[in-house]
Amino acid sequence: MSPLQGLLDVLLADGGAAWSAFERVPGVQWRDPAPQDNPDSDAPDNVRYRAGTLLLSGYSGTIEVPDGKVGAEAGTRQANEGEVGATLNGDAQRVHSLVLVKFEASEDYQQVLQRQFGAGATVKPIAGQCALDFGTTAENTQANQFFEVRLTDAKIVYAEGYVDDGGNQGPGTTTYQFTLTKPAQKIASMRCKEF
Repeated sequence: MSPLQGLLDVLLADGGAAWSAFERVPGVQWRDPAPQDNPDSDAPDNVRYRAGTLLLSGYSGTIEVPDGKVGAEAGTRQANEGEVGATLNGDAQRVHSLVLVKFEASEDYQQVLQRQFGAGATVKPIAGQCALDFGTTAENTQANQFFEVRLTDAKIVYAEGYVDDGGNQGPGTTTYQFTLTKPAQKIASMRCKEF
């Protein structure tokens, strides 16, 4: 089982799991020793977070990624191309979503997701070709796509993939966001085509 599937299996338990349930998911290295307060959010389901790293399945090469330092100290380091930052988001008691950020912008969301799950899982596109970037009236530049990920008949999670090409600031990123409920309002506000 991939580390991502391990996290999603815990997330899907009882419609959002307690923070402590994620403590020992195999293949996940937590940078934060415990959930942290999120000063950047006032949304009730996003007031705490916990960050770490994991490896996505299906990658074997190495790439240069930022080393995490800022300012004049900032540099790069070599890392497995499947290395991603993983952040759990939730309220004081429970986790409600998971966000993965991978260095390098790539729109092959469905193939990357499918490689993370067992043979019985399906990754079905539900929306894409969005007209607007989220929360703006600007033309969509992030190639957002939305998927239903069915791990089993009873275990369904929703995934969104989008890219930031990084401009001239580096390799860019690909972000995957997983939620327990279909992001219907977001899909509608971005004027995405539903499949």
